[in-house]
Amino acid sequence: MLRGYIGTDLARENASIRSVTCPYTGEAIATVPALNPDVTILHAQQADRQGSVLLRGIVGAQKEAALAAKALVVTVEEIVDALDAPMNAIVLPHWVVTAIACVPGGAYPSYAQGYYSRDNAFYLAWDEIARERVRFVEWIDRHVRAPRITPGFFVRSG
Repeated sequence: MLRGYIGTDLARENASIRSVTCPYTGEAIATVPALNPDVTILHAQQADRQGSVLLRGIVGAQKEAALAAKALVVTVEEIVDALDAPMNAIVLPHWVVTAIACVPGGAYPSYAQGYYSRDNAFYLAWDEIARERVRFVEWIDRHVRAPRITPGFFVRSG
């Protein structure tokens, strides 16, 4: 539910946008159907050996994306014996996690709170790379499609 679509032309163009009347105020409130992805992929700081995952920092909608998916794949900075969750952290319990891979630096060029900072120079360079198809494909081939070995991968069962 959200107020942002009311009074716009979006509902006329998108049949998924509907509205309901608030039973308290009588105000029209827009609604959209829930997203339930087949797979959500997240990067987090830590996982424990049982498969629970610690998220901290500016987490956005990561918890909601994790819980909405049929399968949850998580990359983490490190695997630890036990999670020591600080205040305001989120712990995703092992029963919602499908697979975990230990991928130090996996949030790069973004940041992982407590591990490394955001690479602002990368984001500035990316603006130029993304403007030209040839440079973009070369970059994707080198940094995304190139084969890599990922140590520490394990899959939760059940």
